[in-house]
Amino acid sequence: MAAAIDGVFQRAFVSHIKPRKADPKKTQHIFVMMAAHHHSPMLNRDLAAQWASKNLPVKSVDLWFAATGLERRKDLFTALQLSSSTLSRAKPDTTLDAAVTERMLRQSDLFVRAAEVFGEEGTAWMTKPHDLLGGKAPVEYATNEFGGAKVRAILNAIEYGGVV
Repeated sequence: MAAAIDGVFQRAFVSHIKPRKADPKKTQHIFVMMAAHHHSPMLNRDLAAQWASKNLPVKSVDLWFAATGLERRKDLFTALQLSSSTLSRAKPDTTLDAAVTERMLRQSDLFVRAAEVFGEEGTAWMTKPHDLLGGKAPVEYATNEFGGAKVRAILNAIEYGGVV
C-alpha cells in the first residue's frame, strides 16, 4: 500500500511542482525505510511537512482512493472532509486547498500503519466503528491531527501491547 500511495504523491507533486526533467535519483518518496532494522515503510515527515502546505491537483483524489482501497462515493467526505459536489464542479487543472493535502497525508500514514498491523484487512479496520473512538471509524476520527494521534496510538497498542 505504501508504494501505491507514494505513487499518488509522486504524480501529484513531483510532476506538478518540479520541472519535468527532474533527476530521478533525487526523487524524494513520501514513504521510506527509515533504518535497516525497521522493515516497514514510514512516513517521511520532513517531506510531508513541505507537501502539506501545497495544493493538490484534483485528479489526485481518485488516484488516492484507488491506492487506499476506500470507496470514493462512500468515504470521500468521511476521509477527506471533501464534498462530491466540490469535485464535480472542478476543472481538470483545478487544485484543492492545502488542508485537503494535509488530511490526505495524515490518512495515508494511518492506512499504511493499519496495513502493517492488519495486512490485507488494514483498510477494513480503518472503516469499521471502534469503541475507543466513540463508535466512529478510525478514518472518520482521524480528520484532524489529534484524532490521527489517537488512531496511531490504538494501532501501536494493538501491535505492541499496552494501554491506549
